[in-house]
Amino acid sequence: MNVVMQHINKSFGPVQVLHDVQLSVNSGEILAMVGENGAGKSTLMKILTGIYSKDSGEILIDDQAVEFHTIRDSEAKGIFIVNQELNVFKDMTVLENLFLNKEHSRFGMIDENSQRSQAITVFQRLGISLDLDTPVGMFSVGQQQLLEIAKSLLLEAKLIIMDEPTSALSGKEIEMLFDVIRRLKEAGTAIIYISHRMKEIFDLCDRIIILRDGRFILSSSIAEMNFDSVIKNMVGYDLGELFPDKPELPPGPEILRVEGLSDATRFHDVSFSVHQGEILGFAGLMGSGRTDVMNVLFGVEPKTAGQVFIDNELVNITSPRKAKQAGMAYVTENRKDEGLFLDFTISNNILMNNLRRLSHRGVVNQDKTTQFADELMTQVNAKYQGLSQLIEELSGGNQQKVVLAKWLGTNPKVLVLDEPTRGIDVNSKKQIYELIFTLAKLGMAIVVVSSELIELLGICDHIVVMREGAVMTHLENQQLTDEEVMKHMMGGVI
Repeated sequence: MNVVMQHINKSFGPVQVLHDVQLSVNSGEILAMVGENGAGKSTLMKILTGIYSKDSGEILIDDQAVEFHTIRDSEAKGIFIVNQELNVFKDMTVLENLFLNKEHSRFGMIDENSQRSQAITVFQRLGISLDLDTPVGMFSVGQQQLLEIAKSLLLEAKLIIMDEPTSALSGKEIEMLFDVIRRLKEAGTAIIYISHRMKEIFDLCDRIIILRDGRFILSSSIAEMNFDSVIKNMVGYDLGELFPDKPELPPGPEILRVEGLSDATRFHDVSFSVHQGEILGFAGLMGSGRTDVMNVLFGVEPKTAGQVFIDNELVNITSPRKAKQAGMAYVTENRKDEGLFLDFTISNNILMNNLRRLSHRGVVNQDKTTQFADELMTQVNAKYQGLSQLIEELSGGNQQKVVLAKWLGTNPKVLVLDEPTRGIDVNSKKQIYELIFTLAKLGMAIVVVSSELIELLGICDHIVVMREGAVMTHLENQQLTDEEVMKHMMGGVI
């Protein structure tokens, strides 16, 4: 199947977000689509899948003009999207998620045996093993992402759009996904691959399209591009190094100390400390327990053992509210479900996390709220139309900046960042790194959990490496290599 989008324009109110954009992808081709957050990638794909309507332009499939008004219209033509933000029902089983609104029937009854057989076949193609009767919420973000990919295979899609498909996957899962994508390519399936991970794009894709500020910039064979040329076309200027210069800060007093922290099943005996102005990284493969430690530390989940000290005082954190009162802030890895109210405005999201500061006797001071939110959004360098804009209208990167802004408004002593740049373009990443360094200079103690070793090596002073729920080692980030960190992550074997 050959798909062409040409002269696509789209506006939201007075703001035009797509300007005469074009795109084409052919059967058996893997097309990379890149651009900064807000470049128009998601909007263009929502038009292709019938979620949004275009203002003008046309979509051609095998030279025939088509109109999509719903996502079912596009799926009927063999187009399927695997979104960055997962579209799963966590209380439903794996099998129920796979066949929701696509049930097999026989004699007017759901044919569960047929569904199970097809699901097992698809899972074998993917090389994954998920219990079909387990609620999806019991699985990791990475496993839920694989479930989304399995849905597209069930539909036998002719064009699969993958939006940051590896953002929550481990190295082994990424290799497995790439094997599947290459087999789909050989079978004639077209793939649109949206990612900010340049190595993946150069390893996997045949051609690249670049958008900037809602405009088509270029389409080129991957063989004719390099990392620098892609970045220059994305941002419109030479970006320079990915990481800004790391400040040299003298060690300050200890702010956070964790001793022997354990939970019931996922990790045990975790100890570490963070000093004023220090950036401490947490590395580990998926399932190592990194995020579980942060959830217990912030009171989201209960601990079974261990002590937490802030400013050398023992604190008993049994809920996020108590963690916040103790001077902690937590930017979680899943901004959609845990970090934001998507149908609220920017202003109200920031207000909800800072009600005491912005209200008196239960009455919100609107002028104070507007000034407060505006200052925070400026601090995080976010792009937005106004404080009354809904969160769901923002790009993923700017949504993440709102999460950062709402927590910075609490003036925390300790800031925990779990995957702070997941799914964020290169330039926005650099802006967030600069913000992290600024906060360190102001004396904040910062903990960064990341699946990208280059990120930890680029910004952290020390790195804690976890494996299978235990701390393997504490590493000082002086001439440290990703190979050395990976060796500890893999248990001593590369």
